[in-house]
Amino acid sequence: MAESLKDQILDAAVACFLECPPGARIHAAIAERAGVSRPTVYKYVGDQDAIVMALIERDIARMHASAEPLVTRPGTLRQRFVDTIIIVVEYARDHALLQKVLRETPLAVLPWFTVHSEQVIQTGLALFTPHVKQAIADGDFPAVDPTVIVEWCCRLILSLITTPGTIRIDDSAALRRYLEDLLDVGLPR
Repeated sequence: MAESLKDQILDAAVACFLECPPGARIHAAIAERAGVSRPTVYKYVGDQDAIVMALIERDIARMHASAEPLVTRPGTLRQRFVDTIIIVVEYARDHALLQKVLRETPLAVLPWFTVHSEQVIQTGLALFTPHVKQAIADGDFPAVDPTVIVEWCCRLILSLITTPGTIRIDDSAALRRYLEDLLDVGLPR
């Protein structure tokens, strides 16, 4: 019951953040849309920063669920690395709320992905490190520290999502070529 109520509140928060002007304090709107009281929003999710972090964590878990088949399938480290980055960047590219915030009020979300990215990276490590450990144990990967691979992947993804550059993340083929070229520096085919 508590998880479904939390999800109900978070779903309402997404809708409110999409509709409300940047910077609006929206606990009352979230409570109304979710059909609960404001104290219930605070009890199950917290203040506005906690709501943002809960949304980020929930979306990282959803993204992980969509990426897990790629991460766990047989293949080289290189293939899994590239495929995982592409699916996660595509997930972020197609995420309406994230794109709205990056467009309209980037300073509201950029700290979560840059100077305060520890929690996002820790969540990525918790979700993906077990898969890399298993691949190493299965002999699919070289014997390396799995947290290094996962953290590098997380940092690269965060950079691709938040920092404009020469690569267009809306072109998956170009993103694949970019990642392949990047990996030619150090990962064998």
